[in-house]
Amino acid sequence: MRNKTIFCKTIFQSCLVMLLLLGSLFSLAGCTDDEEKAKLASYHWETVAVSREEFRVPENYMNKDELYLFVSRDILDSHYDLSKVTLGNKHIKLVNSSFNLPGPGLKALFLVGKFDLKDKPGSAVLKVPGFRKKGNVTIGYKKK
Repeated sequence: MRNKTIFCKTIFQSCLVMLLLLGSLFSLAGCTDDEEKAKLASYHWETVAVSREEFRVPENYMNKDELYLFVSRDILDSHYDLSKVTLGNKHIKLVNSSFNLPGPGLKALFLVGKFDLKDKPGSAVLKVPGFRKKGNVTIGYKKK
């Protein structure tokens, strides 16, 4: 009987240790996300609201190395296919981020993608097919 009690106690302790390890892993995974958010939040952002499906991006934005696309929760909740978004001949590179900026009407704008402009696109026209029915879109860059 004593052996059975010791065996059960050992199993119980092993389960507790496993739960502790799993909790630590999830906690560490959350820290990298917090570090990313803190780094992005440390920048000052210059943004302009996209007012139509084909929007000419201002020239001073096109001179940057990277442009970032932010969208409102309405667009995220509608499962809009963000891979359709283009800037000239460049498709957006989607990012998995929980970083957001304050938007119009107290709506948060979430970072969803970026464009690498080291090789300039053929055109300064941002195309976001069908977005007007869904929510707010903003394009911006990090200021130093």
